[in-house]
Amino acid sequence: MTVESASRPGYSVPTVTEVKNGVGSYPLARDYIDFNRLNLQHHLWKDIFGYSLSPRIPRDRKSLKIADVGTGTGVWLLDVHSQLDSSAETELVGFDTDITQVGPKEWLPKNLSLRQWSVFDDVPEDLVGTFDIVNVRLIVFVIEEDPVPVLRHLLKLLKPGGYLQWCEIDLESQHVETIAPGIPTDCLEAVQKLTVVDNTRLLPLWVKTLDQTMRAEGVESVHADWQAGRRHTAMSMHLCNLTIPMNISDKIRASNPEKAARIDAFIQGAIVESNKGAMWAHNRVIVTGRKPSE
Repeated sequence: MTVESASRPGYSVPTVTEVKNGVGSYPLARDYIDFNRLNLQHHLWKDIFGYSLSPRIPRDRKSLKIADVGTGTGVWLLDVHSQLDSSAETELVGFDTDITQVGPKEWLPKNLSLRQWSVFDDVPEDLVGTFDIVNVRLIVFVIEEDPVPVLRHLLKLLKPGGYLQWCEIDLESQHVETIAPGIPTDCLEAVQKLTVVDNTRLLPLWVKTLDQTMRAEGVESVHADWQAGRRHTAMSMHLCNLTIPMNISDKIRASNPEKAARIDAFIQGAIVESNKGAMWAHNRVIVTGRKPSE
């Protein structure tokens, strides 16, 4: 199917309800393509912000225990591990519902361990108040509307006086940018409309006020670092993120292969438009804060 046939008059596109129902609780994939996306995304994210761990968070203690929630491939922990003082007594723990994405544990640093746990579940008793730093990044796709229950679990992991770093993308700000007027954007706009559902985990509206939510929960020294990124880095991230609507298409393929094929056609058109100088652009934020000391 060509992009032209997908765009012709009378063409039936997938509805947002079909997309939302089709993607399930986690709209992305857990395969080698997505592992590569996660690893590349980390380094592009670091280039946009200039750091993996905010300089506002102290890391000069003799012993340090750091958690990465939703660790994915473990790339954030591995990066932070390379930045820490090798003489310090540091313990790194990655949490996820699927810890096989990190690879063989035998090839990981000896002070890095993995544990299966969902941030939506109660915090196990042995983890309560045990971490100096907790990091979480890009869980917008799994929080439906209210981040407060997740925030409370993250804070419960921290020691009194510990630091939380929460990194998110503001999908509400997403728009199409071009290098010059007249660059076609129809397919990029179509893909965005077909795979982003208003006021759900596919278009979270809580990210803009995450810093306010943290303050309301008693977090101290809250700071929000908003960045859009330089254009060349933003373009690299855009190309990286084109795999996301591909994942969504794959999710609905079994239940509605015809409509998945139609999304695929728009994605192919979006690739052509990207090569001509169009991209999705949006803002990102890293919110940091300190749990009150007892």
